[in-house]
Formats: sequence, C-alpha cells, structure tokens
Amino acid sequence: MLHWLKARLETLKGRLKKTEEAENWEEKTEEGNPFLPKLRWILEQVLEKYQMDYRIFCPLLLDTDTPPKSMLDEDDVELALEQISGDLNFLKIVTDRPAYFASYIERMYEDTGLVVQIEDKGEISLESVNVILDMERNGNCHYRFMKEGILYIPVYKRPWTQVKIQQNLDISIPIGYNTVIVKGR
Repeated sequence: MLHWLKARLETLKGRLKKTEEAENWEEKTEEGNPFLPKLRWILEQVLEKYQMDYRIFCPLLLDTDTPPKSMLDEDDVELALEQISGDLNFLKIVTDRPAYFASYIERMYEDTGLVVQIEDKGEISLESVNVILDMERNGNCHYRFMKEGILYIPVYKRPWTQVKIQQNLDISIPIGYNTVIVKGR
C-alpha cells in the first residue's frame, strides 16, 4: 500500500511539473516572437521556397497595434525594419503613426535612395506588394490580404514554433492558410 501511495505521489508531482512548464511556456510565447531577431534570414528562406529573390521582395509592413509604452522599450517594428531594409527596392508601411517613421524614411532615402511609401491603415493598397508582414498583435489574421501572388505573414497572430525534424530544429512559420518549415540554426 505504501509503495502504491509513493508511486501515485510521484505521478502527481510529474503532472504538476508538466503543468507548470506548460504555463511557463505559454507565458514566454505571449511575450513576442522569439524568432524576430532572425527575421531577415527566415524571410530569405521563405522567399526561396516560393521561388522569389530578395531583389523582387516588395513588402508591405502592417504596423503594430500595440506600440511600446515607453521610449525605453524596444519597438519590434523598428527591429524588423532594420533587418529587412538592406537591398530593398520597395517598401510600404501601413500605420496610424506616420510621424514615428519620419526619421527612418529620411535615412532610407539618404542611405539607399529608397522611397518608402506610407499609407493610413484605413486606406491600404496592395499595388506592387508581394509580401505582407503583419506586425499587429491583436485581432485576427487579415484574410482579405490572402490573395494569390501575395504572401501574408502574421508575425504575432499565429505562433511560429520550433519543430524537430530528424536531427534539425526547424522553424514552422504560418503563411496565409499554410505553414512553411525553414531550416533552424
């Protein structure tokens, strides 16, 4: 009887530990996209899978709906823009805060000659766009953007996960209705 009771307590401890680990994992995933620092590298792999070269990459960046609360907080949109900016021939930013991007737009024009287009969130045009990077955290995916010839990549609305395939730790990325696996590092 004592042996059975000890075994039962160990089982319950294991379940409690797994529950705590799951809760901690959920808390970690809610904080943001852990793959954001590798966005450029990931996008290059995604584009390759869709037979697109980075030179013809024409992104529309849908600005966040939850800007940083403090000027000391890191802005994920800024991090994403810094990564994808190199070698771009086209960039459109859809935002409710155009003044925030003024210095970035000026710097891009001076450094690379790129004319960054700014549009209000209420007036989104998909002309010349082939990839949408949705940086919004709240709400649902914008299914109206899921059209043939346009890759819709929700950075926060659908989780990006690590998937163990054979001996590789790959990254599963939602693209529109599909999921794409890219090689992890």
